Amino acid sequence: MTEERQIPKPLLSGIIYGEFAYWIALIGMGVSIVGIVLYLIGINQFFDPQVVLDGLFAGKDTTVIWKEAANSEVMHGHWYLQVLAKSDAIAMLGIGICCLAGVIGAWGSVVGMIANKEKPYIFLVFALIIAVILAMSAGGLISVH
Repeated sequence: MTEERQIPKPLLSGIIYGEFAYWIALIGMGVSIVGIVLYLIGINQFFDPQVVLDGLFAGKDTTVIWKEAANSEVMHGHWYLQVLAKSDAIAMLGIGICCLAGVIGAWGSVVGMIANKEKPYIFLVFALIIAVILAMSAGGLISVH
């Protein structure tokens, strides 16, 4: 005799979050790997890798390393969008896409909770707060320094 086990079904919000986070993060990793390979080959680099490594091992400040390695002022936020032809910017774009996976997944989870009328509603409130914070952070409206 086989014992039948009842496996609980995952919530729709969890499925939506997982699918978005998985596939978007996978795409972001692919883009990052392409950028890193191009960077390591030495194709069209924004940062001089030798200057970056020397600065890191010397214990220099990140602002100083940025200025010396990129020959520019420190750019904040989504700086890589301005120099997407550079290999290291492509790698950063991939990392940005991976971070966006969490934002889109969180909003998808909220939509799934509303569509499925999942209870208790306190989880919807928490998911909505997290989604708003992640979206504002991704948009550069809030940050931690």
